[in-house]
Amino acid sequence: MSYLRSFTADGGSVATTAVVFPQAGAGCLRLHSVTEALPTGLNLLGVQLPGREDRLEDPPANDLAEVVDRVGAELRGPARSRSLVLLGLSLGALIAYEVARKLELEGTAPRSLVVVAARSPEHWKSFPAADPPWEELTALMHPAVRDSESARYAAATMRSDLRLMAGYRVPSAPLTSTSLLSVSGRRDDVATTAQMLGWRDRSTDYQGHQVIDTDHHEFMDQDVLTGLLSDIAFENAPRRVVRG
Repeated sequence: MSYLRSFTADGGSVATTAVVFPQAGAGCLRLHSVTEALPTGLNLLGVQLPGREDRLEDPPANDLAEVVDRVGAELRGPARSRSLVLLGLSLGALIAYEVARKLELEGTAPRSLVVVAARSPEHWKSFPAADPPWEELTALMHPAVRDSESARYAAATMRSDLRLMAGYRVPSAPLTSTSLLSVSGRRDDVATTAQMLGWRDRSTDYQGHQVIDTDHHEFMDQDVLTGLLSDIAFENAPRRVVRG
């Protein structure tokens, strides 16, 4: 089954295609909530990993390379590439980054990559992705899910996603044709601004770091996500660059 879901009605000219990669354990169908507020000319796609929502019966992906190959194949195409923006949240940012790398190698680099609430790649070298302990999983959950009866189900889906990162090797070379912007939440204690500083070395066209007033679990809320997508569409995000 396809990894991509479309959330934009057909018709009208498309200036930018934004592809959203959700966080670990999450699906992309909640993107329906932002469709009415999308800026004109923005085509919205979501990445749907197997094992959730409309792919609940599909077996989990075996490894990161499998996911990157499948998503990259669906996004490939020179006509689309320069209008393509990848937006990844938390673990989704690492997947989006690897998809950007693959597309660059194939000569169809996306215009830009936006990494949101995501520790930079070097932090994954020590993360116990193969078998994360319960405490690590619950820390990544929305509080409403953490304290609900669905916590065990959410943990199982999240665990299968995190296993994609087992044995992850940090690339030695940065992106060269894709700009990169990083975004963190001022109230985020899961992926802090300090833990995101390494993203500045992941592209030769690093666009800086933006801090917005949200926590880790609010980035997929309608208002926050609509704001991020609007910034992508118009390329006019007010940016606060963090150095150090």
